[in-house]
Amino acid sequence: MVVDDQSLFRRSLQDRLRSDGYDVVGAENGAEALELLEGASNPCVVLLDLMMPVMNGVEFLHALDRRPQTANVRVMLVSGHGVLERVALDSKRVVARLQKPLEMTELRSALETQLGPGGGRQDLIRPVH
Repeated sequence: MVVDDQSLFRRSLQDRLRSDGYDVVGAENGAEALELLEGASNPCVVLLDLMMPVMNGVEFLHALDRRPQTANVRVMLVSGHGVLERVALDSKRVVARLQKPLEMTELRSALETQLGPGGGRQDLIRPVH
C-alpha cells in the first residue's frame, strides 16, 4: 500500500511497483489507509509518507499500533528531505526509512528484504504471477 497525499507521486510509485509485478493499492492519507486495511486479509508492507493532511504518518502508526488485527503490517517511511531525521518513532513496525526523491533500486531492495524473493505474499503489495 502506498500512502501519500501527493497524487502524482502515489500513482507513479504504484505504476512502477505494478510494472515490477506487485499488486498495489493507494491511499491519500492515514485515515483512508486504515479503512483499506480493514478489508485486507494479510497486509504486509505500507509505504508511508509522514506529512499528510487528515491523518499524518505518525498518527497512522499510532492508530495501527492500537489494532491487534494489523499486527502483521510492516511500514517503510517515505518522506522528504529532513523530515525522517526530525521524527523519532519507536514503532517496531518501521522496517525502513526511505527519502524522497525515492531511488527505485533502494525501494526494490527494501521490499525484497521484507517480502523475500519469490513467494508467500498474500498481502497488499505482492508479486503478480
